[in-house]
Amino acid sequence: MLALTGPSFEQKLIDADRRPAGFDYLRIGLSLAVIWSHSFGVAYGVGYIYENFSGGLRPFLAMILPAFFALSGFLVAGSLERSRTLLSFLGLRVLRLVPALAVEIFLAAVFIGFWFTTLPYEAYFLSTGFMRYFLNVLGIVQFYLPGVFYDNPWPRLVNGQLWTLPYELYSYIALALLAVFGLVRGDRRFIIAIFVINITVFIIYFLIKNSRPGVTVSGPVLVLCFLYGVGFYIFRHRIIWNRLIFFAAAIATLICLSFRVGDYLVGIPCAYVTIFLGLTTPRRRWIVSSGDYSYGLFLYGFPVQQAVVAAMGPAGRHWWINTAISGALAFGLSYISWHLVEKNALKLKIRLIDFETRIFGAAGNEGIAAKSKRLWPFAFGRFRDS
Repeated sequence: MLALTGPSFEQKLIDADRRPAGFDYLRIGLSLAVIWSHSFGVAYGVGYIYENFSGGLRPFLAMILPAFFALSGFLVAGSLERSRTLLSFLGLRVLRLVPALAVEIFLAAVFIGFWFTTLPYEAYFLSTGFMRYFLNVLGIVQFYLPGVFYDNPWPRLVNGQLWTLPYELYSYIALALLAVFGLVRGDRRFIIAIFVINITVFIIYFLIKNSRPGVTVSGPVLVLCFLYGVGFYIFRHRIIWNRLIFFAAAIATLICLSFRVGDYLVGIPCAYVTIFLGLTTPRRRWIVSSGDYSYGLFLYGFPVQQAVVAAMGPAGRHWWINTAISGALAFGLSYISWHLVEKNALKLKIRLIDFETRIFGAAGNEGIAAKSKRLWPFAFGRFRDS
């Protein structure tokens, strides 16, 4: 009988000085995989995706976003642990996501819209559709701009990837609530909480709402994958990094995504596969050492792909051409986004911490923490594993 031995996830983090390069490469790889997965729809129409990726190929396409959310859950849980209060935790999430999103929304509405709209420019910029598009910055998803991309194979959709934004927000809120109620400790309370959440999501969306997955998984399943990623971080001292488990989890992930009900079971194996890869330590090359370009790729990929199709016409309506050109253009934009927007926004972390200290202070923080043990556990005190 094979013995399942190996270092713990925590030991792998320690060996890599808590910054394993695998996560950096995985973020880039998943971002490019999202662009690849969309290339079929933007080149041939969304019907092509359903016809060709709803059967045996579905798991290979459907696992991309669950892996993204599981990875995010693991890393964000680390951010939660390092945060003194919910103020700094949620504030850091805002600094990481909102500034780059706001810039992308502005550029798409003003420049892509200006270039590709079929409406007169005055009518376009004064339309309610143009104004509504900026609600994306608040997480109120708007997919369309007036007169833009109407003749594309995947018509009208400016940035289809934005549909995941509300579920990112729900994931952070769910984690914050778990922390508030003292459920982010490494004991059975977290396991029970996640089990209850998983069963509840399954009952509501699969049994009551009769929701059936498309080519990708549903938003609630993404939140579950995020929470399982959190769980793997919380129990990282007890989970071993083992290749046999990795291959078994990879097979289980593909099997789960092959059946309708399996989406609701995919969180654990997909999270293990993702974090196993993230904890590897390949040599850091320029693409990951010079910045984090994954979020920019995620933001700019889809609108660039649609713009390439609209600009090139039939020549751009081949998935491999669209992937190559759009990937290169989106990477260029993500490079600019990181160095001009995202990196500078993260520098505001110092001001956020100072603001947090002024509000709570050392003595005030202790008083609030003591009170929170009776009312809202860990709402303001430092988050720690038990």
